[in-house]
Amino acid sequence: MAVQGGEGMENILMACEQNEWNKAGIVGYPFDLQSKEVEVLSFILPLSHDYPCIESWYIEKVVPGLRNGTRKIERVERNGKLVALGIAKHEEGEKKICTVRVLPEYFGRGMGVRVFESLMSWLGTDLPHATVSEDKLPAFDKLFTKMGYNLTSTESGLYREGKVEYKFNETISFPPRLS
Repeated sequence: MAVQGGEGMENILMACEQNEWNKAGIVGYPFDLQSKEVEVLSFILPLSHDYPCIESWYIEKVVPGLRNGTRKIERVERNGKLVALGIAKHEEGEKKICTVRVLPEYFGRGMGVRVFESLMSWLGTDLPHATVSEDKLPAFDKLFTKMGYNLTSTESGLYREGKVEYKFNETISFPPRLS
């Protein structure tokens, strides 16, 4: 089932309507989203505090990438409910895990590890590029240490003014997967 731009999407996209980043005016933009794409968008919306206008990024970058094969979504469901997901990008010169979200009631159950391992397999590297905000770093620190991720730089204000984004595994050439 496809959802036409503006049809059932007004509430989801309202947050970006006034946003400076949304100069193209995505509200009312002619696009079709499949029901699973709408479900993923709804699932990642709580991340908009750390990543303002995540809706526009998802619609303008992720959905087209899913359709042309340069993006992948890894979903974890329990009893028919989406409980964790990750989004990765595989483009010329960039292999990146872009977004990972696990519902709080599923923390500590290996969902994040499962998502990361599946996306790393799809990307073909054990050390893909990843960034995480200073607020979320404690939640990823143990996982990044376990997986051998290397902090390569930091950038203040990348997504939110005054907040540091930690960058891991920045490189142009990617080591192959070991497993």
